[in-house]
Amino acid sequence: MQHHGTVTGHDTSAAAFEGLGNESRRRLNERLCETLRAAHQQGVRDMSRRELRDFHNQQTGEWLELSSVASTVNALLAAGRLEEGAARACSLSPRKNLVKPVRCKAKQAALV
Repeated sequence: MQHHGTVTGHDTSAAAFEGLGNESRRRLNERLCETLRAAHQQGVRDMSRRELRDFHNQQTGEWLELSSVASTVNALLAAGRLEEGAARACSLSPRKNLVKPVRCKAKQAALV
C-alpha cells in the first residue's frame, strides 16, 4: 500500500506563489508597498496581513488571497523593505488573534 502525504492549503498557496514569475512577484511587491505607504499617509501606523489585504482591496478594487499577501509580506520583510511592529490584536480577526503587524521601514536621513 502506497502512502500519500496530506497536502495542506499552506502547501498549495506556497506552490502558487512560487509559480509566479519574477516580474509578477515584483509587481505584487510594489503594489503592496504602495498600498502600505498610502495607509501610512492616512495615519495608519502598521497593518496585519489581513488588514493590508482588505485596505488594498478598498483602495484598488483588486482582491488578493490572504496567502499571496502573507507570502509577499514575508518576502518584503526578508528583503528589508518592511519591518514588524509590536504584537497586537488584529482588528479584522474574529478571535482578535495577536499578530505582528508590518510597516514600511523608515527611510534614513541622508548624510550631509
